[in-house]
Amino acid sequence: MKAAVLRRYKEPLQVEELSVEAPHVGEIAVKVAAAGVCHSDLYVLEGATPVPTPLVPGHEAVGVVEEVGPGVDGVSPGDNVVTSFIWPCGRCKNCASGRENLCENFAKVRLKGTLLDGTTRLRDGGGGEVRVFLGGTWAERAVIPATAAAKIPRRLVKPEMAMLGCAFLTAYGAVVNTSSAGPGDTVVVVGTGGVGLAAVQVAKAVGARVVAVGRNPAKLAAAREMGAEVVDVRNGDPVKAVQELTEGRGADVVIEAVGSDETIQQAVDMAALGGRVVLVGLMPVGHKTPLGLARVVRGGIAVLGSYGARPRVDLPSVIKMVDRGLLSPERLAGPFYKLEQINEAVEALRSGRAIRPVVVP
Repeated sequence: MKAAVLRRYKEPLQVEELSVEAPHVGEIAVKVAAAGVCHSDLYVLEGATPVPTPLVPGHEAVGVVEEVGPGVDGVSPGDNVVTSFIWPCGRCKNCASGRENLCENFAKVRLKGTLLDGTTRLRDGGGGEVRVFLGGTWAERAVIPATAAAKIPRRLVKPEMAMLGCAFLTAYGAVVNTSSAGPGDTVVVVGTGGVGLAAVQVAKAVGARVVAVGRNPAKLAAAREMGAEVVDVRNGDPVKAVQELTEGRGADVVIEAVGSDETIQQAVDMAALGGRVVLVGLMPVGHKTPLGLARVVRGGIAVLGSYGARPRVDLPSVIKMVDRGLLSPERLAGPFYKLEQINEAVEALRSGRAIRPVVVP
């Protein structure tokens, strides 16, 4: 198959011919119809998330199951699926207790670029091992754990549905599972990228009042079109603006979807007394963020990390919300690129020209 391969950090990807092993126990092979380009991938390309190279990035996709490995049930060849960047083992303590997004065995291999058994299915032309970042979906084919795929009705199979496996799954986990936001709550979303705007949609779907905070005019316009009030950080202090919008009270929930020292502190300062700050924005591995603890302690503010959601429970719920018209990934996805244009797609995301570029192999 053809795949976009990162040979060295901070260098362009190369489209290469790779060989693909058949799926092992508990795994499936998916023919990729479309794959999203996410900021988490940018961290890998730059070495800030140090997955060993050579590797194939990409971690959200929509496609069709071509082959299943031994021990797989519930998914069959020919099924249309959305792939998740979360890979539950189904056996560890967290998986058994219903927190499969925090799978302990997945956490051990996440930055190694392998599947759950510690090995990879890809080889280059010289027989060398090629790793993957949470799926390796910038390719014509991907081998992933069966637990990382959710069936999707054929009528919904469109390139933009690739976003469900990361952007919308992360947003659902942050808004529904971690913050428990609901009708009557004011939810502020800091950051208007793919995850941030997906969080706007999910928060609106659960009946919350939503305020989107960002700096990109086109993305703020998209948030406004989706029913959010907007705060443009270029026009002044965003914390003051949120306080004014909430009559000095602050937000019940703040979703931080940027991942910077400044925006994390702003998120804390935007929260109401007893509010919840949910962190989903990533930083380079090893970075430590200073935080004004007096505000956290005296305000009784809960600062919560949120990593994705449960692919076997929550991803089907996200798909149903799309089917019912509550979520609209097509409003965020695009432009669309061929695999050979992968570096153009990456630059479109990095420059801010696109919310979620999509690669269609």
